[in-house]
Amino acid sequence: MSPGPEPTDKSDTERQRPSAALNHLLGEIGLPAGEVTQWWNLVGHQELGGRTATEAWLAGDTDEVRLLIEGWYVATRTAGQRAREDTALLTELRRKLSELDAHYGSSNTLHRTA
Repeated sequence: MSPGPEPTDKSDTERQRPSAALNHLLGEIGLPAGEVTQWWNLVGHQELGGRTATEAWLAGDTDEVRLLIEGWYVATRTAGQRAREDTALLTELRRKLSELDAHYGSSNTLHRTA
């Protein structure tokens, strides 16, 4: 959920789009949907002067909130790319997954693409 009331007309809907796009990025980073509202409302950030994203957003500092999330997104993507290129890490992860498969057998419900 994004900060503020539900949109009631087209102009409100248009104003909600930037925060909806940021919520999408938060999901891409890996923040579960159920924790997005908590993140907006309960987590203070040094980059926002100790304020929550909602506090900064409502104060008009939308660019700072956007930059915080976009920076987090870029860092996450970069780390993921480095991990995908690290053959030793991937080999170790596959070994550990094999151990889990051996331990839990065919009832293993872990999902993976590695």
